[in-house]
Amino acid sequence: MLKLYYLSSEIKPFSETGQLASFSKEFPSILKENKDVDIRLIQPKYGFISERRYILREVIRLKDLKIDFMNKEHTINIKSGFIPDTRVQVYFMEHCDYFNDTSELLYKSRNGRLYSNNQERFTFFVKAAIETLKKLYWIPDYIICSDWQMSMASLIMKNIFKDELKDTKMVYMLHDINECFNFDKSLYEKLNIDYDAKNKIQNNLINSITHSDYIYIFNDENKNCEKNINKNSRIKKAITQTKHEFINYSSDLEVSDRINVYNEILQSLRK
Repeated sequence: MLKLYYLSSEIKPFSETGQLASFSKEFPSILKENKDVDIRLIQPKYGFISERRYILREVIRLKDLKIDFMNKEHTINIKSGFIPDTRVQVYFMEHCDYFNDTSELLYKSRNGRLYSNNQERFTFFVKAAIETLKKLYWIPDYIICSDWQMSMASLIMKNIFKDELKDTKMVYMLHDINECFNFDKSLYEKLNIDYDAKNKIQNNLINSITHSDYIYIFNDENKNCEKNINKNSRIKKAITQTKHEFINYSSDLEVSDRINVYNEILQSLRK
């Protein structure tokens, strides 16, 4: 049985701002059609997500979990549901301060301003999501993460959970490159994770790449990701020193072509 733990800030139809949400729905749904694949998803439980509409249920052993983060104890609850019309299980992480008041824009308030604590709250989500594995009594073969929102996952796994997850591989998927990858070094300091002390702002894309076991870079028809990588010699060098693959993909592809992409990724994970 191939065990996959998929972390995402957005999954269609529960929350959506772009391609990541549709990918996070469709990719696991296709993989789940294989009887020897156990894939489980987790995303934040934003306040606007209707528990009644999506039939979200409490998970007793995942209730009132205590998470230590940045020298403070936090409490989370995990609820469970399914992507509609599939057998794909999704865990929803509740945290009253970080996610309850989030707008449907996810990363911005309704006036268009980015939330000032985006880096902190999604880093918390990553740490808590990985720590939840202890209560699930389930160790995945791969943890799969995407984009800037989950870019602390590989660092947290390889530093904080390196003993518990020594046999788990980190897969990092890159759909977009933007300035949101620039993280303040204070977050690293509070998590006791090594960083480049010369720079106040850390390039979290480079740090995530160098701590991941495999990278998938998704190119749209204009190859924007590849172009942005080639513009930055440090990012390009980090990519070339890691197992990676460029994939031509966009949500506008024909369904059959998208399914082929998902199955190709699955085959590479089986190797």
